[in-house]
Amino acid sequence: MTRVALLTALFLAGCASHPVCEGRLAAVMEQISDREQALARGYRTQPAQDGKTLLRFCGPPEWLCTDPVQQPRAARRVAVNVAEEQSALQQLRAEARALRAEGLTCS
Repeated sequence: MTRVALLTALFLAGCASHPVCEGRLAAVMEQISDREQALARGYRTQPAQDGKTLLRFCGPPEWLCTDPVQQPRAARRVAVNVAEEQSALQQLRAEARALRAEGLTCS
């Protein structure tokens, strides 16, 4: 019987929703989460970059032609500066405390 109660409690805890924040507090909490994850991993993922295409006049029958001038780049890992990330994280946490002191909360 205690196992059933324990499993039920664990199941309900897993279904609990994460706190929802709004406005500036939401942005700060998201940045805090992002920086904590980057510190834990030791790197940040730099997004992929599209290639560039040159549009030029080429004459009839196709008046405009396109030429690729740069190949697209894939996403890549970039090492984080630990001291810089920790400093930014401290500032964000201080801002979150200040916003909460103003009465903003997460529900």
